[in-house]
Amino acid sequence: MTRPGRPTLTTPDAWAAAALDELEQTGVRALSVQAVARRLGVSKGGAYHQFSGRRALLQAALARWERRQVTELGERFGAIADPAERLHRLLLYAALEMQPTVILQFMAAADDPDVAAALERSATARLALLRRIFTQLGATRTVAGHRAIIAYSHYLGLAQLRTQSPAVLASPAALRGHVRELERSLLAGLAGA
Repeated sequence: MTRPGRPTLTTPDAWAAAALDELEQTGVRALSVQAVARRLGVSKGGAYHQFSGRRALLQAALARWERRQVTELGERFGAIADPAERLHRLLLYAALEMQPTVILQFMAAADDPDVAAALERSATARLALLRRIFTQLGATRTVAGHRAIIAYSHYLGLAQLRTQSPAVLASPAALRGHVRELERSLLAGLAGA
């Protein structure tokens, strides 16, 4: 049932955004057209004007996540000319601003082929950005690859800690100190750092 004053149909992007919100709270397996419709305050029939069903809604949510959290962020940080500054801002963003709950839900559902493909594409793009940074800072291709994996693993580890032990990461000052230590480790021995 639609709430008074609410539209019965919304844009595909509104459905995808609401689906991401739902995924963040309940996970991929619990995603349903009905739950997303409830979140939007519209009838679930409106979804079928935009999507063929739950699978298409999930694919739209994944595409939105990739666009916002991978492509747009990659462009935002890629536009920073100085690679050391780019790394610094990227690490601070991952530690202090980014809310990584959705990626944890996706990782928990990595057996879903659409989710697995989105995770693969996002990891590939994020690692490429990090490899470029380390290469620009003077690392060999091999070292740049290793340090990119370390930096990305750090982000994924922080995501887990935020969920499992939030008190460990409660202090922004402590997180900044942690990022400084991580940066020192990642930049050690690089000529351009």
